[in-house]
Amino acid sequence: MNGLIERLKTEHCDVDAALDRCMDMEDLYMELLQMFADDTEIDKLHEAYEDHNVKEVFFHSHTLKGVYTNLGLTPLYELDIPIVETTRKGNLEGLDASMMNLEKEHRHFVSLIKELLS
Repeated sequence: MNGLIERLKTEHCDVDAALDRCMDMEDLYMELLQMFADDTEIDKLHEAYEDHNVKEVFFHSHTLKGVYTNLGLTPLYELDIPIVETTRKGNLEGLDASMMNLEKEHRHFVSLIKELLS
């Protein structure tokens, strides 16, 4: 089995569910992971947060939540939930640590994917 898949499993990712969504096509899953690693949605989320734009933070965090779910990136999904739920209520208060943790872990997974797919 692919080294990246094994590594994602050790990172508590739900790779089996993600592969099921990809009809067990490992190549498709790898392609989607590469697209995720190249995507700039996390930067858009960061910028919206820096601009204190609650609606945009909600939009980008909600978008990422779906991506994390579909790719089985459970640790990122779990870090994103408080951001989505807080901004859904029109609020940004108390999200500094959540945002910092999500960005840090997101970048960790991007680095891991890029390293193991190269």
